Amino acid sequence: MLPRFKTLLAAGLATIVAASSGARAQEDLPSIGIMAGEFGSSVTSLGEELGEAMDGWSGTNVRIMLGKGSRQTVEDLLYLRGVDLGFVNADEMVNLQISDPNHPALRRLAYVAKAFDSELHLVVGRDSDINSVQDLNGRTISVGAPDADVSLTARLVLRMLGLQTRAVFLSTSEGLEALKRGEVEAVFYVGPAPSPVLQQIVEEDRLRLANIEFNPAFEGVYSPAEITADTYPGLVEDKFVETISVPTILAVYNRFPPTSARYRNLVRFTDAFLATAPRLGQPPRHPKWRELDLTAEIEGWTQFAYVRQALDRLQ
Repeated sequence: MLPRFKTLLAAGLATIVAASSGARAQEDLPSIGIMAGEFGSSVTSLGEELGEAMDGWSGTNVRIMLGKGSRQTVEDLLYLRGVDLGFVNADEMVNLQISDPNHPALRRLAYVAKAFDSELHLVVGRDSDINSVQDLNGRTISVGAPDADVSLTARLVLRMLGLQTRAVFLSTSEGLEALKRGEVEAVFYVGPAPSPVLQQIVEEDRLRLANIEFNPAFEGVYSPAEITADTYPGLVEDKFVETISVPTILAVYNRFPPTSARYRNLVRFTDAFLATAPRLGQPPRHPKWRELDLTAEIEGWTQFAYVRQALDRLQ
């Protein structure tokens, strides 16, 4: 997004929020629930920063909740009372289109914005002959716990590449321990880099990251990315490794009637979020907020209509 448009957006939407704040001053602020990531994850840290930036000033009490990955967050948005928004990896819709074409999420969920990118990591032993995702054919690999984000992404990527592997469903921590014992040959992980769980790897573990080269089969779902040696000293042997990233979006339930209190709460939150967006990428907040994109088009998803209307008014 152009800097000038960011400035106009912040100024215009800040005026919208300020104009309505006086009328709400004596009211009890309504609650907005945002489902973040698992305990200790980068997604949860980013969610906490969003909550701190938005709470109260947005005209709502923002509650950040611990989640269990994109698949569970999708179900929570559909069915769990008090969950209004959530961080979801965008390839979840592609997975649902394959596994359950009639899933209600395909019709009832939308997104406010692309929040940031989550990189796919491929961890192997330092002396392994696996240098690329293409070397995984016939190998035993850990793809994460069942229905975890990494499991859904890794299996979709392998399917797109036509690779046949022996998949083991272990959490990332369990998978790394199995890798060190020689019980698996590679471990997948997906999440905003740097990942706290991968930052715990030490020199004595003798592990490294392998390349995941961009393939035309990924077009529209994943984007080419790099993980640098500065991000994971000791895990990246050269200056960087090639990988791919998936957009992590702020998803929202999209079927509240415009006259309902829930919809009005989302409008309040959205106005404040759009006005706050240009400041989220400033220190000391997580650098991943610099990847926030309010106008990104996401494969398989529809943008929350009110966001598009607000952006169009300011152009």
